[in-house]
Amino acid sequence: MTARPVQAPPVKTERKDDKLYVTVQFERPGWQRMLGADRFCRKTFGLDTYGEEVYEACNGKTTVKHIVKKFSKKHHLSTQEASLSVSKFMKTLMMKGLVGMELPLEQ
Repeated sequence: MTARPVQAPPVKTERKDDKLYVTVQFERPGWQRMLGADRFCRKTFGLDTYGEEVYEACNGKTTVKHIVKKFSKKHHLSTQEASLSVSKFMKTLMMKGLVGMELPLEQ
């Protein structure tokens, strides 16, 4: 919960139909390139209001714990409910390559 999520640099962001669409560029795995695919590809993901709220909080400065606390307060959820929702969505953002985690240095 002390990790600080940070957005992958988007190639493009666009708002349409009450959603935020974020386009990111990926480097394809070597096996795909060996089969003739281009080295890079772009994927676009649509985020609803809640998704956008969490995504925008991923600024590399704010901890997951703080994002959960803020989300909990804003949407009148228990900390446990907010933690489950935010953590699950954060995992999705990471799997899609939209967000990475900066871990705190050991002291």
